[in-house]
Amino acid sequence: MTNFFAIAYNHRGSEPVGATGGGYILSKGVLSRATLLSHDSALRLDTVVDGNAGYDARTTRRAVELLRRRAGVTRGHLLVEQRMEIPVGYGFGASSASAISAAYATAAALGLGWSRERVAKAAYDAEIIEKTGLGTVSAAYHFTGAGAIAAAGAPGVARFVEVKLPREFRLVTASLRPYDKTRALSSAEMSARISDLGNRALTRFLASPSIDTLGSCGELYSSRLGLMMPDLRELTRLAKAAGATYASQNMIGDAIHAVADSGTAQSIAASLRKSKAKPAVRTYRLCSRGARVLSDGRGATPAGARLSVDG
Repeated sequence: MTNFFAIAYNHRGSEPVGATGGGYILSKGVLSRATLLSHDSALRLDTVVDGNAGYDARTTRRAVELLRRRAGVTRGHLLVEQRMEIPVGYGFGASSASAISAAYATAAALGLGWSRERVAKAAYDAEIIEKTGLGTVSAAYHFTGAGAIAAAGAPGVARFVEVKLPREFRLVTASLRPYDKTRALSSAEMSARISDLGNRALTRFLASPSIDTLGSCGELYSSRLGLMMPDLRELTRLAKAAGATYASQNMIGDAIHAVADSGTAQSIAASLRKSKAKPAVRTYRLCSRGARVLSDGRGATPAGARLSVDG
């Protein structure tokens, strides 16, 4: 989950190739299972998200398609099933989690034997192509806890500065409605504002990297960016009044996250639930492990992606 970011462009300065920025890597994410139903049939990909075969999983599909193309796979029927543990479309990094977990599961199902970095690159490229994120995959690939991507790049290239967390650290979130981030990422004016404010925030964070600096940079960034609607501002006010250390908008989504400890998280959540905006309220711990392949002991190959920072 991202609280501030800046867009990184290619050498021509026109195409996004990633992002820098700060945020939190959640203990929840996306679980994916890939099953090769047929080796010799025509090339086919079916995706099912939370039991819905008609779900628009375009970033997941793009990641799997890139992976198969790069592996030279030209035949076979693949089924990718996903279970979402985080809200989709609210700035929680769900598209990145979906892409990287599906890529790991697919590579395992196809028996590619590739490095984790090479597999994750397909997910990273898919996010940029589909304009659903710019740097979250790189954070999910390896890093844990909280901090900032200080140097943009693909998995294995990006540099992440982690911060020390209090033992009882919690994030309390309140979500209102899905947000199509391509609206912001496709606007030249908004993209310039994102990068200007994001670079300032990153400079401030790197001068004194700490959980307090991360939280305060997020607050200042979201208050100045201009995407926070009045109901979101009210939610951040309620969170702070109930004891949150910091509260800011998810980047990018119509949702907020509040920094708290285990002693105040419950009262913050209760206060947010009383809001007239009627948000969906959740409390998260942060992740201690990056995205990885799991095993269910039955020959299947699910893969879990635990992450934050949405570009």
